[in-house]
Amino acid sequence: MKTTLLLIPVIVSCLFTSCGSTTGTGTVPAPDVPDLKDVPVGRPDPLGRKNMVISPFRPYNLIDVKGYQSGDVVGDPSTARRDPKTGKIIESTSKYFLIP
Repeated sequence: MKTTLLLIPVIVSCLFTSCGSTTGTGTVPAPDVPDLKDVPVGRPDPLGRKNMVISPFRPYNLIDVKGYQSGDVVGDPSTARRDPKTGKIIESTSKYFLIP
């Protein structure tokens, strides 16, 4: 019974996080973008957490944007391709968006 009661908060907290969340891994800095009107805008976290933004790209992950300001262009690392040989993320292939 005690084990069940201890697991309930863990299970509930897992339900509120995205399975593909990149929290803690940061974002990919974007290159200079000449025309910002073509760059999509992320959405603020619906739970009101500071420095957290929902990516405008599927699967709409929660992105940690700590260290960046509103209006900065950042990349969503979950949209980047991986190098088939090394398995590492190729940062230049990330899709970019504006922080609201």
